[in-house]
Amino acid sequence: MSDTATYDKELVFTRLYHASRDRLYNYLHNYTRDTHLLKDLMQQCYLKVWERMDGIYDVENALPLLKTIARRQLIDVIRKRMKEDMAWLETMKEEVTQLLATPAESPRASLQALDAAIAQLPDNCRLVYLLHREEGLSYREISFRMSISVSMVEKHMSKAIRLLKNDLITNCELLLVLVAVNKLL
Repeated sequence: MSDTATYDKELVFTRLYHASRDRLYNYLHNYTRDTHLLKDLMQQCYLKVWERMDGIYDVENALPLLKTIARRQLIDVIRKRMKEDMAWLETMKEEVTQLLATPAESPRASLQALDAAIAQLPDNCRLVYLLHREEGLSYREISFRMSISVSMVEKHMSKAIRLLKNDLITNCELLLVLVAVNKLL
């Protein structure tokens, strides 16, 4: 291949890129708002067009090819994500089935796990959590009782919930706690 043919290929590709990048971006943006994915898809599309540039001498001839490639790339991404989602759902279904099949005393054990997690909370977080969840006090009432601002009560409550959730998820007890609470109700 001569230098002139390479130059023409690069020139046609550059013209194609400038003529189509905004339209390709908008086309892909209709299907995804994920800008990282969008940029990856655009790059993959132009790479695939570049691989087929030997037979393309005009920008107008390359536009349908670019759209076809973009559509196929989108379909591939959607299929891959659906497979991943289905695999995750199957895993979760199996885990939930196992958790629900545990012995009848599991609600008690789960509530004990919740009590243990509450006991491990920092003092102020634990106090705010217990005053709100067990005594039913509002944030304003807790604020008055503890002589702290309402925003500080919110921060302690948020931290308590985050720590409890992390501890219970780590110990695979969160679902059991929820099941136990629902059985008690």
